[in-house]
Amino acid sequence: MNNIRQFSSKEDIQEQACLWISRLDRGLNSDEKVALDVWLSESNAHRQALLDAASLWDDMSVLNELSGLFPQPTSRQRTKKGSMPKTAVWGIAATFLVMAIAVGVVVQRTWLNTPPELAAVSQKVQTGVGEQKNVTLADGSKLHLNTNSIVTVDFSSTGRNIVLLKGEAHFEVAHDKSRPFSVTAGNNTVTAVGTAFNMQYVDDNAFELVVTDGKVLVKDRFKASSNESLFTKRPVAEEGLLMFAGEKATVQGKVEARESMTQNDIDDDLAWQQGMIVFKGEPLEAVLAEIGRYTPVRFNVSDESLRKRRVAGYFKVGDIEGLLSALKNSFNIDYEKVTETSIELKIAKS
Repeated sequence: MNNIRQFSSKEDIQEQACLWISRLDRGLNSDEKVALDVWLSESNAHRQALLDAASLWDDMSVLNELSGLFPQPTSRQRTKKGSMPKTAVWGIAATFLVMAIAVGVVVQRTWLNTPPELAAVSQKVQTGVGEQKNVTLADGSKLHLNTNSIVTVDFSSTGRNIVLLKGEAHFEVAHDKSRPFSVTAGNNTVTAVGTAFNMQYVDDNAFELVVTDGKVLVKDRFKASSNESLFTKRPVAEEGLLMFAGEKATVQGKVEARESMTQNDIDDDLAWQQGMIVFKGEPLEAVLAEIGRYTPVRFNVSDESLRKRRVAGYFKVGDIEGLLSALKNSFNIDYEKVTETSIELKIAKS
């Protein structure tokens, strides 16, 4: 028989304690309960490590499991001269575990209830086809998410970082100079403080940017830069490009097709927030591509000349019947419903 016993290091004990806590969290089987009892009886260090690990684990199922393993002793279990049996010791240990978990919960809840600008927040917001969402973020900024879109949010004490993975979003940024608000899309980032702007993917790495309030700094995210130029009058050619309220551009590495917009133009671009789409003479194929963002219905146009026909008007998001009626009555475009999700468009016969 080998009577030599190897002593575990402090790190090994802590690792074993964390392993036991994770097992307690998902529930112990009968063999594991016996093994845990043996492990705890081997050393005070084991018991202390378990309590320390439990204090960091915010899950009451762990407490419930330990309470079942180590119930509180009855008065009959007390021994002479004030000493207590092993079950009483476990009862005290369970009581301390309650306190440890309670302290951990209080600390965590207190941290979460700190002012929003100090809270670390990670979340994902997405919409399905035809769905829109308005979300107030932890710092008070407002996110308006259009159809079939995805963003991830990562707020820390030093920065507010958003990634637009898909679709279109409008941001109304809460003022906080100490934590720049940056949105990444494709190869670029748009950074703002106390500003509002709209971003919509038009290609895999290209997006359309409309600044509706304040100013933003557009940068190539693969180039090292600082935020200094955003808040000063220093040149930003090497940093990126400043865009101001009322400006629109396509961004794909470089800022292209930059133009000024009237307030009416901006309102038309953002009409989707009121459930409307505005067209001002775009070709029918472009109109159908935009409509297709809001519905699973697909349109087929075989006549090339019809594809180029100009369409203008206000259309309600998702109202396919209203669209078809307008196309027929105002633009001499007839239709045939091939299936529930497929429609053929053609020039109406005289």
